[in-house]
Amino acid sequence: MNYKTLMIILVLLAAAVGGYFLIKNCLQPKPLPEIQNADFEAGLSGWQSSGMIEADGYESESRLTHSGDTHETTQLLTDMPNGWVTLRAWVRSSGKQSSAGIALKNCRTEDAYATVPIVKPGVWMQIVVSTKVRGGQCTISMYSETEPEEWVSFDELTLESGQTALSVIGADISSLKKSEDMGGQYFYQDGTPGDALQIMKDAGMNYARIRVWVNSADGYHGKQQLLDMAKRLDDKGMQLLVDFHYSDTWADPGKQYKPVEWEEYDFENLKQAVYDHTYDVCSSLKKQGTPPAMMQIGNEINHGLLWPDGKNDKDWTHLAALLKEGAQAVKDCSPSTRVMLQLAEGGDNRLFRDWLDHIIAEEVPFDVIGVSYYPYWHGTLDDLQNNLDDIAVRYEKDIIVVETAYAFTEENNDYLDNIVKYQSSRGYPISIDGQYDMLEAIMNVVRAVPDGRGLGIFWWDATWTAVPGNGWEPAIATSGNAWENQALFDYEGRALPAMDLFGKP
Repeated sequence: MNYKTLMIILVLLAAAVGGYFLIKNCLQPKPLPEIQNADFEAGLSGWQSSGMIEADGYESESRLTHSGDTHETTQLLTDMPNGWVTLRAWVRSSGKQSSAGIALKNCRTEDAYATVPIVKPGVWMQIVVSTKVRGGQCTISMYSETEPEEWVSFDELTLESGQTALSVIGADISSLKKSEDMGGQYFYQDGTPGDALQIMKDAGMNYARIRVWVNSADGYHGKQQLLDMAKRLDDKGMQLLVDFHYSDTWADPGKQYKPVEWEEYDFENLKQAVYDHTYDVCSSLKKQGTPPAMMQIGNEINHGLLWPDGKNDKDWTHLAALLKEGAQAVKDCSPSTRVMLQLAEGGDNRLFRDWLDHIIAEEVPFDVIGVSYYPYWHGTLDDLQNNLDDIAVRYEKDIIVVETAYAFTEENNDYLDNIVKYQSSRGYPISIDGQYDMLEAIMNVVRAVPDGRGLGIFWWDATWTAVPGNGWEPAIATSGNAWENQALFDYEGRALPAMDLFGKP
């Protein structure tokens, strides 16, 4: 090789190497700008603010506080990459603020807000908000409106790439088929009549949950109704979560009664019955072209299922064996269908850790942790956040608040007293606005779960309005409904404003 040829080769190699690094640098994502003084340890430096700095921050010495009147604290971020960004902040308050939250504004997209929840005074919680940036800049905002002597504090802000959003926005609609058959009617907020499923889909719902009883007294909540409803969901592009109760009636932490047909089975036959029933329902759905996206093995099984055989008060092996049969049936039928295990008491971290530790030690396979959280029974919002954040990281499982609800009125719409009446919970009034605000707070807790493990929420029995014949007790046709003031349709059958949150995942 002569000198000239060697020089040509070296020049080409240098060009190739230079081109490689040029392309690599171009492909690397543009870094996010740093929030100046995000922990307020340098006072208000970097911020435009009418607030004040106080001691006793979240994990630092200082915090920003807004007290009385109307306040806003902002910081303009420039040289931002275009695309989705998420702002997180730790907040606490006196618990009586009129309006407060964080926002991403002036990003050349719609401004995005997250509200400070109403919790006990001085309790820190994390809230998150996401928006899509266009034009390379965005304004961080912390805002509040409070009465004199009331206050809101902010601390430890962080900015990250990507969107924090709920992928599962659902409702339990188990009562819907019976309601329709008994004359139930549903309307959009403006009074236009419509199909309840279409009304909720138009609001943003993408999932429905339906319970299955083995042989119910009223002939509803069985396989045939599930199959019919699955077709309707599929036609509307919505996904299905099947909720197995393994009973002929209600199953929950206080009762897990065997189906009459299974009462005399020994344990081996009981395991087989769980497998066969689960596989039959799953395969029937799959055969008609509507395979379920998720199936949960048991309903609120804090204390086991199929009592006394599957009760876990002394021994976990029988419960584990029954759960394994159900999970195996799902995977044998439809490997892509996700298996959920559901517990009530969503604010009780000790309960969840004890239960999940035992079940994992027994090698029960599952994909998703289902959580019931009713704020009037299951602890505070910060209890819920502490539990969800802990179990998401500890067990590396996705989480769905698969049951929640809140009342929009104290009034009855039939002769049976409502379960929730004449009481507010955690500072949220029983009202249309209170229902909206409570759902917004719960959704924000789920969004803030670490590593995107908070998948979504389901409102429990959103369509269960007070329709004669569709009462609480399946064996008694004249029984009343104790739930109608927690539906997502009012007493005229019109969609309530809380449903609008389905469109803000």
